[in-house]
Amino acid sequence: MMKTLKRPFHQVDTVRGMFYGGSQAWFPYRFLKNTGCGVISASDLILYIRGKKCLTQLEYVDFSKHLWKYYLPVLPGFGMNGLTLMIGLNRYFIRTGLPYRACWMLSGKKMTSRIEKMLENDIPAILAIGPNFPLFWKKEMLCLYRKEKAGMTPATKVRAHFVTVTGIDQEWIRISSWGKEYYIKIAEYETYTREKSSSLISNIIYVKNIKKTTAAVLK
Repeated sequence: MMKTLKRPFHQVDTVRGMFYGGSQAWFPYRFLKNTGCGVISASDLILYIRGKKCLTQLEYVDFSKHLWKYYLPVLPGFGMNGLTLMIGLNRYFIRTGLPYRACWMLSGKKMTSRIEKMLENDIPAILAIGPNFPLFWKKEMLCLYRKEKAGMTPATKVRAHFVTVTGIDQEWIRISSWGKEYYIKIAEYETYTREKSSSLISNIIYVKNIKKTTAAVLK
C-alpha cells in the first residue's frame, strides 16, 4: 500500500487544464525553463506545507519567481545543486517563521525510510536525480513512468533533475514533475545512483517540523 501525503497535492489551474504541482516550462526566462526544476520543487514543498489547494498559473509563477529572486539562485546552464537548495529553503523558513528545517542527505541507505517519515509528517520530499558522476558529460538517464490502466508505462527520461515526492510504496515513488504525475521505480533509481551517479548528488532533501520535534523531546 502506498504511503501518501495526508492532504491532496495542490493543483494549478491553467488554460491547458489542471496540473499536478508546478512546471518550469511556465517561467518566462529560457534559462529557467531549462534549469529551474529546483525552484519548482521548492515552490511545491512550501506551497503544500502552507496549505495551498489550488492556484492559478499566474499565482504559482509569481511565487516561484519570488523564491528564485530572493532565495534560490540558478546558474544559467548549470542550475542548482542540493546544498544551494537546502540553504535557500532554510533561509526562507527562518525569514518567514515557518517551523521547518532542511538537510541534504549524503547516504542513500536510509533514503526510502526518510521519505516515508516525511510523508507520515505530511511533508513532500524533494528528490534529486543527479547528473552522471564522475563522468558528467555522459547522458545516461533514469526512466519516469506514467500509470495507465494496463500498468506502468515508460513516459520520459531525466538526469540532473529535481522532482517532488508525494507517495511511496515498496516498489514505486510517486512524484510531481513538469506539473504531471509520474512514478520512479525504486530499484532503477538505486541502480542509477550506484552505477551512473552518486548518493552525494542523487538523494533527497530531508525536511522536518522542528516544533513537533521539540515537543516530542520535551515529552
